[in-house]
Amino acid sequence: MFGWTGRTIIIDLGNNSVTESRTKKTYAEKFIGGRGLGCRLTEDHTAAAVETFDPENPLIFTTGPLTGTSAPMSGHFAVTCKSPLTSTIFSSNTGGYFGAEMKFAGIDALVITGKAEKPVYLQIFDEEIEILPAEHLWGKNTAETTALLETKGKVACIGRAGEKLVSMANIVNDRMYSSGRGGHGAVAGSKNLKAIVVKGTNVVEVAEPDSFEKVVARVKKLLVASPPASKGLSTYGSSVFTDLLEHMGTLPAHNFRKRSFAGTGKLSGEAINKRYRIMHAPCYACPVGCRRTSEDGKAIPDFDSIWAFGPNIGNDDLELIREMDNLCFDYGLDPLSCGASIAAYMEVNPWMQMDELKGLVLEIGNGRHELCRGAHAYLCAIKKEEYSTAVKGLELPGYDPRDMAGMAIAYATSNTGGSHLSAFMAAPEIMGKPMLLDRKRYEGKVALVQYFQDLTAVMDSLVMCPFSILAMGEVEICEMLSHVTGRKYSSEDILRAGERIYNLERRFNIRSGFTSQDDTLPDRFFASGEIDRAEFKKAILDYYHFRGWDADGIPNKEKNE
Repeated sequence: MFGWTGRTIIIDLGNNSVTESRTKKTYAEKFIGGRGLGCRLTEDHTAAAVETFDPENPLIFTTGPLTGTSAPMSGHFAVTCKSPLTSTIFSSNTGGYFGAEMKFAGIDALVITGKAEKPVYLQIFDEEIEILPAEHLWGKNTAETTALLETKGKVACIGRAGEKLVSMANIVNDRMYSSGRGGHGAVAGSKNLKAIVVKGTNVVEVAEPDSFEKVVARVKKLLVASPPASKGLSTYGSSVFTDLLEHMGTLPAHNFRKRSFAGTGKLSGEAINKRYRIMHAPCYACPVGCRRTSEDGKAIPDFDSIWAFGPNIGNDDLELIREMDNLCFDYGLDPLSCGASIAAYMEVNPWMQMDELKGLVLEIGNGRHELCRGAHAYLCAIKKEEYSTAVKGLELPGYDPRDMAGMAIAYATSNTGGSHLSAFMAAPEIMGKPMLLDRKRYEGKVALVQYFQDLTAVMDSLVMCPFSILAMGEVEICEMLSHVTGRKYSSEDILRAGERIYNLERRFNIRSGFTSQDDTLPDRFFASGEIDRAEFKKAILDYYHFRGWDADGIPNKEKNE
């Protein structure tokens, strides 16, 4: 196999066993890799009714056919499991260098099941895989854990939040990249898995190297020619969205009670560049380099963190945001869910002061606060559901659906809940990529939402950075995939794969108890009259029809084939 390594590793921590098998060719071809392969393997290894902290809920790390090649922005990997925050299937696309190192070690998929009797970590060096004691690492946060292990390879690990099974805990790799949202770190903690260290010496085999490199050169030119990538993200990181969304009137604040924030100018990309001496920290094979640090080595917060600890809680103190962001990295917390949970807590407890923020984050990170299960669970527990800004248990990010009809549909129909990354509708509704749409109109949006959802599933399966979609399209994706694997892919092929992946996730969630009633937005948007409930419901039914689902949002079985 070209592109794919052909190796799937299954580790049962309960039995202390390591089993190697061949990656199924049909899985590789139909589900590509990354998210698609992770979801397919989750389906194989998980009963939908399994509890998220059950030892039999697998934690799956997957690479894609482009991972570890010279394809720009292709050094990512995916982490998949049933989420303790949402109870949905949840795959996260993660950057850094860990994914490329997995590929160099010859791994398509690493499936981890069971629960170790005592804390352990995995040491992988090409074909050698060891399950080693980690009692000496337990109780340490991610920076210290990484420092102790990184001489042996690239490190992905959990902090105290994961150990304490905090529902928003994530896995941190390469010190400043995380598994995003959904609680993958808590699932690792439930298995007593502290870290994975990987080192590889193999080279990814490409079927048609000369043709592949020609496409790579063209894609690099497209990235240079794309102002959002080469000017915006490269210069300011994702903080470039802060001023843009405020200008467009789509930057929510104060737990979505307001639509703008007066202190945005203090949090903009320009303000950050003036305040700190910026050092670029790009992912593997990334010419853009949106991830950045200051000269002290600490991460510069991205837009999600800026919004979550800034406008959404009414805070314009940039240094405080940066401190909270770096605390989240160290404890292994999703800053977006953490900030959104604090915003909900502040609405319930309006007397809370900003100088209490650090202590609250530390309590969450150490598993000692009622917010540890996320904002929605907290609000339900105290019977204040009307304050919730979550979809399927996942708190909405800083892209306001009240003035972005396509984003509203995408949030409601996302298989992981309120994620903007399931279909980045800010591209056509705010940035004009690939075309500028009237962001407030629902008409004609369902087809584009499906397109973006399916294409995103493909990008997450390759595994490529979500921002790569700002510069390249189906043609370049198909060419790179075809030249790497030696198998001819058309635009129809990859979009069909994306649809297959999306429907697989949908059916998993349905078996887990989700229904069409969950395809909605927070009630506060309807109660305020800011979104017309009847118009929105019609758009969702149109979406079902366009996808070929029945009126209850259930895909036909042949949609998985």
